Amino acid sequence: MKYLHLLSLGLAPLAACASFSEHNFSVPIDHFHNETHYEPHTNAFFNLRYWLDASQYQPGGPVFVMAGGETDASAILPVLSHGIFAKLMKTYHGVGLVLEHRYYGTSYPVDQVTPESLRFLTTEQAMADYAYFAEHVTLPGMEHVDITPQSKNGSTPWIAYGVSYAGGFVSFLRKLYPDTFYGAISSSGTTAAVVDFWKYFEPIRQYAPAACVSAIQDFADIFDRVLIDHADNKTLALQLKTAVGAKNDTSNVQFVQQLAQGVTSWQSRNWNPPNGSLFFHDFCGNITASDHVLYEDIVPTKDFFKGIVGLAGYNASDKDLVTRVVNQAGFFKNRLFKFINPSTSSSSSSSSGEIAATNDTVLPRSDGFNWVYQQCTEWGNFHTGAGYPEHIRPLISRLINVASQSTTCAMFDVTSPPDIQRINRYGGLNFTFPRVAAIGGFADPWRAATPLAEELYPLRPSTDDEPVIQIDLHEDEVYDGLRGAVHHWEIVGEATDTFPVGLPPKGITDAWDEIIRFVGVWLKDR
Repeated sequence: MKYLHLLSLGLAPLAACASFSEHNFSVPIDHFHNETHYEPHTNAFFNLRYWLDASQYQPGGPVFVMAGGETDASAILPVLSHGIFAKLMKTYHGVGLVLEHRYYGTSYPVDQVTPESLRFLTTEQAMADYAYFAEHVTLPGMEHVDITPQSKNGSTPWIAYGVSYAGGFVSFLRKLYPDTFYGAISSSGTTAAVVDFWKYFEPIRQYAPAACVSAIQDFADIFDRVLIDHADNKTLALQLKTAVGAKNDTSNVQFVQQLAQGVTSWQSRNWNPPNGSLFFHDFCGNITASDHVLYEDIVPTKDFFKGIVGLAGYNASDKDLVTRVVNQAGFFKNRLFKFINPSTSSSSSSSSGEIAATNDTVLPRSDGFNWVYQQCTEWGNFHTGAGYPEHIRPLISRLINVASQSTTCAMFDVTSPPDIQRINRYGGLNFTFPRVAAIGGFADPWRAATPLAEELYPLRPSTDDEPVIQIDLHEDEVYDGLRGAVHHWEIVGEATDTFPVGLPPKGITDAWDEIIRFVGVWLKDR
């Protein structure tokens, strides 16, 4: 899911992975000619991109498919040579595939992306692509091998693996196409669609260091008291933006969305130093410092922020509080606003979202835009501060609401709320199905949209048929000194990598061992 990209997926630094040849396979654009949702229908086909590694294959071995998810799938090729996916291939002498998702990377069903041509971008159509692929493909160099799925009069078990959105995707894939996909491993897999997903921030509030959380909450509330309670004072808002280095023409909503990047960087943490980010660690270290101002260029604004603290109803004579606020402002000025351009912010609420679209409006070929389209139409999961209950102090501004997070939907001519029932009909939070494993991190911000959500406690027991693995790492086990695990931490891995002493953490190696074990049970039982 977005904030995913390469950093949070934890694979980009593994540049030493082997080179894998790229292939294409032709699949129908429209699998559902009886559904009005896809009118006008088409009988055309398009190329779905994939990569293949058969170096570990021995006769009778399974096919492991890594689902590409909402990104250019070339970014996740390291899984074929590193980590648990590669280890599964090696242990069970299987074929490894990375299969791209329609409308991402080069797997476009249309020449021009328009609001109308995006109608074929649904999770339902993409799952049908995968089923069609498995049932019809002949893999290059393996023309003599029958890899027909086991339940389709063949002998080969197909097991899908996915992370985040793709984790929910492979869960549904196994349920909808049980005769094609023998099993699925869902890592931090989001099986529930929620319009207002304020709970994204709850694991951060609960498991980040308490002093850091309190400083974040103070800062967010103080800024809200200025921007909300004094909404008509445009001069004051401009002074506030200038003081932290934001551009003067940034809207109030976009401004607080940019400030939220300090909090959302939690998702980019990882147990393995080359694959993770220290941004949240540094953020906490800066904003909890109260003995002195850390950034020289913010010192001249100290009196200004002292006044802002008082205006917000806080104790302006509390020197520690004022210093923490000033240091947070200094962090944003020096570590955020120096490196971002508001006009190209990654936020889903960019000013471009105010453009009125028509069905023939030509849109960019963009993974980011296409994922927002999926949010606008059927997934939702907009991260807000406004959704927080009144008794909980949010980590981000209450100016950030569903409306502000979904303004880009206008670019797609989408004016109605997302139809989340199109996703939740597959099971939602209570999703279960034989031979579908649910894996996730205890401190994963996406946890509340997965079958490992806190509200489901106590979780269903783990069985060989329906494994459950929830990874929780003590702060002493994580190099940034913060509790984990976060988002799909087990996917980064060991195949040819070397690690510092003490790594990987035991919780990670235990998860790897358990995945190898239960997949072995699945394959033995067939």
